[in-house]
Amino acid sequence: MRKALIFLLTGMSFWGLAADKASTGHPAPPLNLEKLLQAPADAVASWDALKGKVVVLEFWATWCGPCIEAVPHLNELADEFKEKGLQFIAITDEKESVVQPFLKRKAMRAWVGLDTDRSMFKDYGVSGIPHSVVVGTNGVIAWVTHPDGLSAALINNVLAGKPAAHPAPRREEKRVAAEPSETRVEPPLFQVLLRPSSVENDGSSSSSGPSGTGPAGKMYFAETKGVSLLSLAYWAYRTTESRLVTNAALPEGKFDVLINVPHAASETIPELLSDTLATTFGLRGRKETRDVEVYELTAKESKLEETVSTGGSSASSGPGRMSAVNTPMKGLARSLEFQLKKPVLDKTGLTNRYDLQLKWKQEGREVVPEILIEAVRNQLGLELTPAKRPVELVVVEVEKPESDK
Repeated sequence: MRKALIFLLTGMSFWGLAADKASTGHPAPPLNLEKLLQAPADAVASWDALKGKVVVLEFWATWCGPCIEAVPHLNELADEFKEKGLQFIAITDEKESVVQPFLKRKAMRAWVGLDTDRSMFKDYGVSGIPHSVVVGTNGVIAWVTHPDGLSAALINNVLAGKPAAHPAPRREEKRVAAEPSETRVEPPLFQVLLRPSSVENDGSSSSSGPSGTGPAGKMYFAETKGVSLLSLAYWAYRTTESRLVTNAALPEGKFDVLINVPHAASETIPELLSDTLATTFGLRGRKETRDVEVYELTAKESKLEETVSTGGSSASSGPGRMSAVNTPMKGLARSLEFQLKKPVLDKTGLTNRYDLQLKWKQEGREVVPEILIEAVRNQLGLELTPAKRPVELVVVEVEKPESDK
């Protein structure tokens, strides 16, 4: 019998909270950058030189999946406001030898600042990335948020000298009150946190990757927010919602899972989650092969772009959209399964990892398969063909507690 897991009641914010001196309403700490990339030859990164402009500081890294996923959104804002007094500065603690090859493959419409001694990360209280800081024309911090929280409305308010309206992120990020520095609790060395989700919209998000180094060595995090119990079950049993069969109704609602483990244990995350579901809800899974209707995914004229990530991955979805960073074809097939509600078999033969964005017209909660299939063909250069094939399913049984038997 496996040992029961201990659940921690304190959560972890992966994009971090700014220190008091770098919070809303305070003067922005100095811009202590070792070097600027993608800036004019006479550009100076200082608050005196940038006076009169709104500046967005974007803390990021080439290995950070969520950071890379946010780039198109930030580029759109940079294009929209390029003639209106807005300057993006993307700040990383990585070396130029790592950053330059990345920039040749992934356009970032920003100055890119190198902070290899992490002095700015420290001064701005950045404990996790991506992390965005909006500084007004007066050099005072107007907002601290996740990049998804940046919007044209927020930037227009800051440009006009108005209070920044609370951003409406495309994916909810929940803040946790910071403790005083002298009593701050260190990030957990082992954490499996399952909770009801506060996500109110129809979107969901997931991300994973390195999360620093601690007494146990390199750490790894994985998080999923705003998903059903079925979605958590397919993560736990290494399958998909469309390949799950249950013998009883599962609890309704949306859930979040936050996991922190030593990097060496990252491969055991599904087993940790299956233990969690067994302990919490009495769920058990067994395998069984059946003939079912499927879609076969093939590549005739692939338009996929190989990933620019140097490590981490990220994926998110919502009505009429999905995006991913550093995903294999197996990951894309599973994302399509989630939308189509049928198994998708990868027959592409593609073995690389990719960054992608896919959008389609959708009204309401239900996906029209023909519309999604056409979007996959036109935007990704892939085909989805209906078929009937034997597929290994997971039969999930709900065991009653001993007290109920």
